[in-house]
Amino acid sequence: MLETLRRNAGGWGIKIAFGIIIVVFVFAFGMGSFTDKKEPIVAYVGGEAISARDFQKAYEDAITAMRRQNPGVSAEDLNTPQFKQAVLGQLVNTKLMLGAAQKMGITVSLAELRAVISSIPAFHNAQNAFDPGIYKNALAQNHTTPQRFESELKDSQIIQKLQGFTTISALLSEPEAKGLYQWVRETVRMDYVLFPAKNFEAQVKPTDKQVADQYEATKDKYKDPARIRLEYLPITVADLAATIKISDDDAKKNYEANVDSFRHPAQMQARHILLPVQPSAPQDVADKVLTQARDIQAQLKKGASFEALAKKYSQDPTTAQNGGELPWFTQGAMVKPFEEAALALKPGQVSDPVRTQFGWHLIKLVGNRPAGTVPFEQVKDELKKRLAEEKASEKSNEILDQSMDQIAAGVKLAKIAQGLGLAVKKSEMMDQQQVQRLFGLKKEAVDTLFALPPGSGAKTPLAMEPARGYLLAEKIEGTPESILPLDKVRDKVVAEVKSIEARKLAMEKAQKVLADLQNPETAAQALASVKAEFKTTPPLDRQAAVAQTGGNPQLLMAIFAAPDKNWLKQPYEIPAGVALARLAERIPASDANWEQEKRVWISQGARAFSQELFNSLMTNLRESVKVEIVRQDLLN
Repeated sequence: MLETLRRNAGGWGIKIAFGIIIVVFVFAFGMGSFTDKKEPIVAYVGGEAISARDFQKAYEDAITAMRRQNPGVSAEDLNTPQFKQAVLGQLVNTKLMLGAAQKMGITVSLAELRAVISSIPAFHNAQNAFDPGIYKNALAQNHTTPQRFESELKDSQIIQKLQGFTTISALLSEPEAKGLYQWVRETVRMDYVLFPAKNFEAQVKPTDKQVADQYEATKDKYKDPARIRLEYLPITVADLAATIKISDDDAKKNYEANVDSFRHPAQMQARHILLPVQPSAPQDVADKVLTQARDIQAQLKKGASFEALAKKYSQDPTTAQNGGELPWFTQGAMVKPFEEAALALKPGQVSDPVRTQFGWHLIKLVGNRPAGTVPFEQVKDELKKRLAEEKASEKSNEILDQSMDQIAAGVKLAKIAQGLGLAVKKSEMMDQQQVQRLFGLKKEAVDTLFALPPGSGAKTPLAMEPARGYLLAEKIEGTPESILPLDKVRDKVVAEVKSIEARKLAMEKAQKVLADLQNPETAAQALASVKAEFKTTPPLDRQAAVAQTGGNPQLLMAIFAAPDKNWLKQPYEIPAGVALARLAERIPASDANWEQEKRVWISQGARAFSQELFNSLMTNLRESVKVEIVRQDLLN
């Protein structure tokens, strides 16, 4: 045990410490085991359980981590089923990796663990030395214990070792890295002639047979969806919390008992204007964006409003519309170049352009807030709300337990609600999308409701997001899915036939023109006939070429592989119609830029190779260990 480290500890900065662990493996927390037989199980990994409590703890840690990395992330984004699935996926991965590490004999000694904790700046005092008092208080403020924190940190360190051992051979030579650089940075200019499909639609006169045949071939597109009407009882934390009154005295007692959690370190607030630049961008691209940043800086020096210019120029989607305003943050929360620039400013001052991994920033310091304790009156309302929600969460569990016993005994929902002092509601007829939107249910839960016979109810509560609650429901009635008759959708089918036939005519025209372009005797005349449609693109790398080629992978590969400047041997379909293309110019990657960037490419290439090796390990682990999700509804 780490009694020497634990003996002394307190203060802020644990968020930074947790951030360090999360960098190693973002969602590696929350793997404790519980013996309560009533604890719901979310999944099994090779027979080892992941409980609902494990999952909830990991989910809360993941939310904290995401908000720390991206303060502007919305609650809706963090409440999606996809985010919860990602959290569970990481819990599964953690189980798999710890099992693999155990088989490989990978461990972390107490001395190693002590060294890691001692090196975390969040636990250092003013003399930059580990302070056990700061350590202990910091953990208490974040509702954890030294034993739990050290256990989770040990797991993350084992996983880090496992990653290191499995990727130790991931080296990239300079010639290999240069080959990758040349492939990525090569650009082309493309000549092309587009034959828009819409230009041929007027020539298409669909026959009744064509319309009927198209309807029969695609009638699944013209389905009238199944609908159901429900009797339901929503049990949400918010609804229950609204009925719970927390007195000022109770809130004050909680505040005083947890006053450490209301202490905050020194903070600062800033606005910024972000002009994105990829870390691996060529120097000329970075310089071009820097010039734009300096132009904005010049406008600021002439008295322009920082907020107005942030709204106009900043490309940070989470802050631009708020004039570039960032939440209050502590030292260590931002990337180092940004933080250093902000620390050097006085309130009201604006920095020179600052380059980070995200691009160029102009930073305006709004203000500083010294370390201290948030007064009770300032947090009273939020604290009362949180305490009410905690009681509501406990009450909701009691209601669910009581309700599920009655449902299992065949008691109807209306009687269950009456016994709880609650009222059931009845819906209108709704299709699946309407049910999903109204209740925030995942598709699997909606499918469960639609599969019920009329008069019967779901056997388990259905999780509602983002409402933080559960739905008890019975199906009153339903109508099955049906195919709309042709006379109801004839206009849509006719438009589809015209579009298909127009594309065929565009292809025929393109093929004829291509044949003439490839014939030396008719090439000049053919080119003159499409002069109005002939265009040449600016230089395109492979990513930009995807958009220019309409996402057609065959055209993209053909233009970059073209051995000469002759027209490509076939027309290519793109969303707008049919295109003929040829290579106009091939522009090799700059050797000068390679010399400036080769260290980055060697490093990034090796990192990508390491990730491929590690992904292979995870694939093998998943294939060799049975993973069973048993409560999909809890992930809704």
